Amino acid sequence: MTHPTWRGVTICPCLKEPLDELARASGKDILVSPIKGFGSYQVGRTASAGTGSGGGHVDLALRGLTPDQKLRLEGLARRIGFYADIREPTWWSPTRRQWLSEKWSSHLHMLLKDCRHLSPEARTQLRDWYSGGNGLVGSDPDDGDRTHLRQTWKQYRSDRQGVRPPAPQPTIAVANLKHGRRNGDVKRYQAAVWRRLAAATRARILARHHLKETQIADGFFGDVTVEMTTALYRQIAAREPQGGWPIWAEPGPRLLKRLGFIPAGARDLGDPHDEFGEPDSVSDPVSANIDPHPAGVVQ
Repeated sequence: MTHPTWRGVTICPCLKEPLDELARASGKDILVSPIKGFGSYQVGRTASAGTGSGGGHVDLALRGLTPDQKLRLEGLARRIGFYADIREPTWWSPTRRQWLSEKWSSHLHMLLKDCRHLSPEARTQLRDWYSGGNGLVGSDPDDGDRTHLRQTWKQYRSDRQGVRPPAPQPTIAVANLKHGRRNGDVKRYQAAVWRRLAAATRARILARHHLKETQIADGFFGDVTVEMTTALYRQIAAREPQGGWPIWAEPGPRLLKRLGFIPAGARDLGDPHDEFGEPDSVSDPVSANIDPHPAGVVQ
């Protein structure tokens, strides 16, 4: 049986339209490029432990993309109807409490959720992802955006508007995001951080502080917001070990940009929140004594 191809890799009939939409929605600055030999109906090592032996599977090359572009592509793929997970050659495993490495290049592993041609291994991986895992052996928690966890290609396609152009970036004042402050900037910041945290981290925070999810974005920068901030810094640092991410208790401009905000009022040099200098002992009393990679904390 002859299978169709897409940009040089074998795919199943279900994949063409979703991949075309992903390429369109990702914009001109991201080249959606599948890795040769890592499409669907593969055998041997390119079958990705069996997940690529059936249909609905493709791995995209991420080499040359910035961390923000990788996250954007992953988020778009999930919204369009894929299980998508960024795979780096080196990453921190909170389950095993150690750094792991594999002989693969930076890539986006993808399965089309409602493809009827998925292999049994792919369906098992999909179930693990739905339950909060990232799909890799060891059951580490998924650390991507799970807003569109259950959305399928069919559901996405029913929305005729598809992916809308990104909204203008809102400005947020760095000075407003201090411990003890209460304001609208804090509330917007809390909501943005909460969406980015891994499911296991969110569950732990809710249980530890006896909160409901609706109580998280309350506009007050207290201990819960400090915990959320440090958890997100660690989560990003685990995914991007070469990125030079520090562990602050209060957010700096670099983190705000990652969350989609335009930081206002930050100094370029000498700012204790520039995320590159030494922590300030007054405005950042907590983070100076935090181990950047404590066992069992990175999510």
